[in-house]
Amino acid sequence: MSETNERAPLLPRPVLAQGQSGHSNQFGQSDSHVDLSSPRVLVLYEREWSDLQQPIYLRVCHSSHRVINQKVLLFLRLIFAGYLSAVFGVSLKYKLENDDEHTPWRIPFQFSTVAFCLQWAYHLQSTIWTALHLVFPKAIEVNPAECHGRKLRAYTLRFFSPPNTAVCGIRRFSFSLFYTIAHIFPFMNTVLYWALLVPTGHGGFKPPAMPHHHQISPLHDNATIARFSPDKGLFEEDPIKAFSIINVWSITSVIGIIEVFFLNSIRRQTPIAGHIAAVMLCSGAYLLWAALGKLFTGHAGLFFLDPDLMGGTPVPIIAASIIFIALSPGFFSYMYGLVAMRETVTAVHHHDSSY
Repeated sequence: MSETNERAPLLPRPVLAQGQSGHSNQFGQSDSHVDLSSPRVLVLYEREWSDLQQPIYLRVCHSSHRVINQKVLLFLRLIFAGYLSAVFGVSLKYKLENDDEHTPWRIPFQFSTVAFCLQWAYHLQSTIWTALHLVFPKAIEVNPAECHGRKLRAYTLRFFSPPNTAVCGIRRFSFSLFYTIAHIFPFMNTVLYWALLVPTGHGGFKPPAMPHHHQISPLHDNATIARFSPDKGLFEEDPIKAFSIINVWSITSVIGIIEVFFLNSIRRQTPIAGHIAAVMLCSGAYLLWAALGKLFTGHAGLFFLDPDLMGGTPVPIIAASIIFIALSPGFFSYMYGLVAMRETVTAVHHHDSSY
């Protein structure tokens, strides 16, 4: 197995000497049209050019913050991937042991499960990519003259390694959408749970006392969380239940914010309109998946899909579903703003250090 075609690291290109000609940039302007009299302008221009050349896959393996090098990034990714794996096991045990009249096959159709599994899959993939990119910084090529064992090893490493090129626009967009949905869905899951389910008494524990709040007991077991004692608060429940609720409906969003702001250098999503349409399409696709689950298991993956909770008529369910899809671009805007904030912060830091 041979290693060729070195992947470009997330570092500026070698600085051109003043007056030396360069290549045309993406706006069709050559380096000769840029005033290179200032060393600061030259460094910033070269860094911007280098950033434009990086495929999205390699940006997963590099943090925008200089204090987080690849080894530190890999260590942090291992922590988050391991933690999410532990949460997956504990939460699955809790849901399987829950006193519920529906089949355990209800679990894959719950929105909390879908959101968590997407985020978990992203962290597993990004951890593997970061590790292999650190060990094999050059693209792995298969040498036809080598033995079958070495070629198999090369094919395996190439399969689990991040692509070193970004020639396929559909593939780039698909990964960008996966990255986006893997963070938007946990944000939506957290807001729906703490803003709607908990205040109305369907969060799985006694809701906190609020002015003019009327205690609402769960109607039945078809809510997102199964039976609970109306007199017990969150931290008075079993430890495994409290652990699952806090992590699946809260900590996942915290991890998502840390990932977007600190652990990668993925640029803002483009095209914006295409991502917004795709996010709404994915939200609608989940509703179809939940409807399929309701048909087969009798369990509603989201509370507003349960006719008993929505008055027994389809109109509130349809209206709530439309609102659910319509709100997804708002969460995309929130994530887009996080990325823009990170780019601004790191750009200021880079500009200040380039004198």
